[in-house]
Order: sequence, then structure tokens, then C-alpha cells
Amino acid sequence: MKHRLIPALVAGCLAWAPMVVQASDTTTTVRVDMRALDLRAPGDVKTAERRIERAIRIACRSDVEHLSFKARRVARQCRETTRELAMQKLQGRQLRQLAAQ
Repeated sequence: MKHRLIPALVAGCLAWAPMVVQASDTTTTVRVDMRALDLRAPGDVKTAERRIERAIRIACRSDVEHLSFKARRVARQCRETTRELAMQKLQGRQLRQLAAQ
């Protein structure tokens, strides 16, 4: 009886492991509302940057103190990549607002 249970548990664990990996590789989309911001004004740019940082904390794990080294690295890479892309979009939006003047 015990010998049949162990292979079943191992098979169950192996079947569960890919779902965990797939769940960590999912793409998360977080929208940052900037409609009311005038990105020509320095104060509104700072507000936009704060909103972006808050969204990054939501999209990428920020509670890394109890994670493994690999999970910490993945979370850091997520934050860096997301921040870079968001700042590129912010600069593009700033340029469009300046060009519309």
C-alpha cells in the first residue's frame, strides 16, 4: 500500500511543477492613468513617475525577502524591464504633448 502511494505522490508533484513555472512566466498588464496629466509640467511628470513606480510594484513582485535567489533575480529583472519600457512610453507621450503645442 505504501509503495503505491509514493509513486502516485511523485507523479502528482511532477504534474504540478509545470503549472508553477507557467504561472510565473505569465504577462501582467497594469494600466497607469495619465489622461489628466500635463507632461509639460514638472510636477505632473513626477506624479506620472510615482504612478509608474506604484504600478511596477503591483506588476512585479516586491516582497522578495522570502524568495529564492532565482525568484529575486526574476523579480528584479521584471522591475528593471518594466521601468525601462514605461519610461520610454512616458517620454514618447511627453514628446507628443510638446509637439502638440
